[in-house]
Parts: sequence; structure tokens; C-alpha cells
Amino acid sequence: MEKETLLVQLQKRDEAALEELIEQYGGWVTATVRAAGAGLLEAPDVEEAAAETFLKLWNAASNIDLAKGSLKSYLGAVARNEARSRVRALRPVLPMEEDFLSQADEQLQQHLERKEQSAIIRKTLDFLEPVTKEIFLRYYYQRQKVAEIAEELGMNPSTVKSRLARGRDVLRRALQERGISHEDVV
Repeated sequence: MEKETLLVQLQKRDEAALEELIEQYGGWVTATVRAAGAGLLEAPDVEEAAAETFLKLWNAASNIDLAKGSLKSYLGAVARNEARSRVRALRPVLPMEEDFLSQADEQLQQHLERKEQSAIIRKTLDFLEPVTKEIFLRYYYQRQKVAEIAEELGMNPSTVKSRLARGRDVLRRALQERGISHEDVV
């Protein structure tokens, strides 16, 4: 069944639509929770967080607008947030004199998030055509100017710019499918 149809049925409180969405996305949501949990969540916590994700979908179905993003990206964002809040709940409360440790925890969490995002971006770059991928890597990672890239690849600078724009669109869509807003990565 199409996702739009399932969402309409879900908004009408049709439990069969929820069951179908769980069947379609259950494994993906569980994997997303596991990844966002950074290995700190036990299996029962992962299962609870995945179930809570679908419960939140059920409760918020009437507020979901597919024009703003896909159902998969919504589920991914909810699953990641659910996992992160459970990871935060695992942290012990520190006395005031030990606040510096919480800063280290936060830095570790940010590092893990950046590492996860970097891995997703590397995988997502594989969605690009080889020439576009090379242009992308030269522009964003090697910091070459459009004119340099165009000259070295024997292309028109406007072609390089349009390939960069198309590449960004492909990456944005691929990241959204994984539940990541491109603003989170910038």
C-alpha cells in the first residue's frame, strides 16, 4: 500500500495501517535506534524505543504533512530522538563539582553524532554519478574553486556549478530518507 494512503488511514485511527507501517519500517526503525544509541542501549531498550517511535507516530498522525518530508524521515527523526533521550537517561546525575565530566559526555555524544553523520555522508556520496562525485569531493573536501575544477576536468564552469547543485539535491534526498535533515550535517 502507498505511504500516503497508509498515513490517511492512520489519521483515521486504522490499526491495520499501523501494523502495515510497522511491518514495512520496523526493522529500519530498530536499526536506527540501535545506531543512535551508540552501543549503549541494551536489546530491551532498543525494542522499547522502536515501539515508542510507532506509538508517537500513531499519536501524531494527524499532524504529519508529507509535503514537509517523507514518512521514513519522520520515523527516523523520532527513532533517533527516542534513542538519544534513553542514552541521556542512562547517565548518572553528577554532583556540582563533577560537572566537567558531563561536558566530556556531551563532547563524546557530539563526536559520535558527527562520526555517524560522516559515515552516512560517505555512503550517500555513492548515490552520485562518478563525475559529479569527483566534482563534489574536489569542491567540498579539497576546497578547489569552480574554475579550477572546470579547467582540470575540461568542463564549462556552469556545468560544474549545475553538477554541484544536482549533487546537493541527491544528497539532501538521500539524507532525508535516512531521517537526517541536511541542516543537521552542515
